[in-house]
Amino acid sequence: MKKTASLALTVVLLSTVPGVHAQSSVTLYGTIDEAVAYYNNTGHGSVFQMQGGNLDSNKWGLKGTEDLGGGLKTVFNLENGFDINTGALQNGGSEFGRQAYVGLASDSLGTLTLGRQYDPTVDLVQGITADGYGPAFTTPGDADNNDNSIRVSNAIKYASPTYAGFQYELLYALGGVAGSTTSGQTYSAAALYANGGLSLAAGYLFAKNDEAGGAGTADQIQNNSVTPLFGSVAMVGSRQIAQAAAQYAVGLFTANLRYSNAQYKPYVNYGAFNRTETYNVGAASLAYQVTPAALLAVGYTYTKSSGAASATYNSVAASSQYSLSKRTTLYATAGYTHASGTTFSSDGTTIVPAQGAVGDLTSSSSTPTQVVLTIGMVHKF
Repeated sequence: MKKTASLALTVVLLSTVPGVHAQSSVTLYGTIDEAVAYYNNTGHGSVFQMQGGNLDSNKWGLKGTEDLGGGLKTVFNLENGFDINTGALQNGGSEFGRQAYVGLASDSLGTLTLGRQYDPTVDLVQGITADGYGPAFTTPGDADNNDNSIRVSNAIKYASPTYAGFQYELLYALGGVAGSTTSGQTYSAAALYANGGLSLAAGYLFAKNDEAGGAGTADQIQNNSVTPLFGSVAMVGSRQIAQAAAQYAVGLFTANLRYSNAQYKPYVNYGAFNRTETYNVGAASLAYQVTPAALLAVGYTYTKSSGAASATYNSVAASSQYSLSKRTTLYATAGYTHASGTTFSSDGTTIVPAQGAVGDLTSSSSTPTQVVLTIGMVHKF
């Protein structure tokens, strides 16, 4: 009798807990990436240093869902970026500077999310490029956002379901400026088709940072001397980036090709940086899965800038990875970039000789070449 009464009481108590019947989940996840890095030149000379984020970004986050029934669910994601060597916040010092959004997902209608998010080109195009082997494989200075330097705030994003291998995404971010609907706005669209080992993707991003101090819904790109105004002066202007990529996997080999066109348009005269600077980028890579645990990859990136400044960057990279488990990987990466022509000073006022820069890993060399070697470890949880 006592057991029956106890069971009845338990059922009554559980029935009073809000949401006890809802199918919901919250997941804590993250990536920890650390390495020893050598640069032959980072602006003043060679250096050995500890450096995180060489294969994957350092981050942790919370993501979750709640099943609302009928194929509809609530989704959310809060994602933080941090410096593993100092513990400092990245992404402008924001607590969840990488992602912070909430939305609704439908099995048949797609997903609508609101908040700070990755743009569609990152979601659908970047994943089939060589950037997955590390930032040494990306564009110098990340001029075309291939390494995801940009996040978008105040954004509304729609992601379609997958239709026979095809999916697409649309994004619009509201600038929130009274009396000027388009000020500070960002919009983007991308599509991906995957069938067997073949994947094709294309996308477009337009970001207007025309508010005081270069404010807008999209982050600035100020990694190194490849892009205009890479120093303390923020760009007041717009960027438009179009890119396309293809990936083909057959057997143990995976090949990637991509092309992008990025245009930086100043809305004020900075001196030398007084008109649109255009970057055309072409890249190719090949990866070989030596064993289920071991991967080798090589890549080449050609970058050509034109406008007030004109520079050419030839970059090569190689990476080896060995998985100790599904979550832990050891890696070694080598990168080399040679620059020729001219670029802008950090404040955009003068034209200076172009400097070598391997991806967006660190500051540029003081010479036309830069070499980087990294040996590290990444763990995912």
